[in-house]
Amino acid sequence: MRVGRRFCLVIACLSSCLGLFTSCNREVVVAGHVFDAQHKPLGHATVDLNGMKKETDENGCFYFGEVSGGSDMNLRIAKLGHRQYRDSRESATYNIVVTLVQEDSEQQSSAVWQRSMVGEISRYKNCSE
Repeated sequence: MRVGRRFCLVIACLSSCLGLFTSCNREVVVAGHVFDAQHKPLGHATVDLNGMKKETDENGCFYFGEVSGGSDMNLRIAKLGHRQYRDSRESATYNIVVTLVQEDSEQQSSAVWQRSMVGEISRYKNCSE
């Protein structure tokens, strides 16, 4: 009887960690740059990743290292006078290039998301820390 319960407990733990029943938290790394419509870096833009906030440096650079996330992550980038950018993606390691357009623009702010290896974006580690 005890062996049966232990076996079920082990299976339940393994299943949840493998994401079969519930998602596990994963460590993700997100880095990138924020530009205006003329491709000039936007410093001091607010970058919010799953509730953690940072500010871009003078080169528009930001970096979130080893952030604990569930199966999805939510990103919001805002700067006064510009249309904010907001998106959700599957948790992973990304290099993101964001373009914020002027608030009165007919266009929407946009971004290019590129999945990356952690080592590829580690050069951004000193951004906004």
